[in-house]
Amino acid sequence: MSSDRAPAGASWIRRNRRCHNPRIRLLCLPHAGGTASFHHSWASWLPDGTDLLSVQYPGRQDRISEPCASTMDDLAPQVAQALQPHLDDDSPLVLFGHSMGAWVAFEVARHLEMSFARRPAGLIVSAQIPPHLPPEREWPGESDDELIAELRRTGGTYTDPMLQPGLRELVLPAVRADFRLVREYSPQRLRRISTPITAFAGVDDAGVPWNRVTEWKDATTGSFASQTFPGGHFYLLEHEREFAHQVNRAIHRMTGTGAAHSHTGQHADD
Repeated sequence: MSSDRAPAGASWIRRNRRCHNPRIRLLCLPHAGGTASFHHSWASWLPDGTDLLSVQYPGRQDRISEPCASTMDDLAPQVAQALQPHLDDDSPLVLFGHSMGAWVAFEVARHLEMSFARRPAGLIVSAQIPPHLPPEREWPGESDDELIAELRRTGGTYTDPMLQPGLRELVLPAVRADFRLVREYSPQRLRRISTPITAFAGVDDAGVPWNRVTEWKDATTGSFASQTFPGGHFYLLEHEREFAHQVNRAIHRMTGTGAAHSHTGQHADD
């Protein structure tokens, strides 16, 4: 590993569970305002042999002094570049992105294919329509009140701790920047990748209609699968066990590895 690449990778990419000689490498891209730590608990239910990585966007937690990414064209290539030191073997790479992270993951996959000639084994998108479709509803404004209302609408009780006085001043600038980024990114012209895509969504997520989620099939020349869950935008917190089951199935299907066994040794694929 060259010394000029190590700092970028260390800053952007966080390893939630170290795995020697991994069979699978899973990279998680957070939602708007989200952080790498959102995926930390996943280590308890992912299959043995999974190297769990998460992206820490600038402008939050230990990167709070750095300016947030202003455009997708700025963000996705930096993530793809920072990922390179972690791709020094032939382990299959699967990308996962929730909400805004789904679009970031798609662009990272596209950048890996185009600029690094490395096709991920799979892309799992969650709670998001494909970027070539116009949004179902208008993005919120940038005032604190509008951002807080949107976070509570989509996140429910999950967002309550971060919106407490004293914390919201730290959280809202990143949320504002992320919403600005996705507002300027969408909609895009249809651009296909060859990476297989699996799409997940909550059936009660009013801003992400299921019939539009299935249009992700047009964004890949590879295989496509989809799955609904009960719940809203953060269904994956409401139904973590079933979500874990289906993620493990998707990884197994796309990589052909022994991903059907959970970290605890229990079967995740009945």
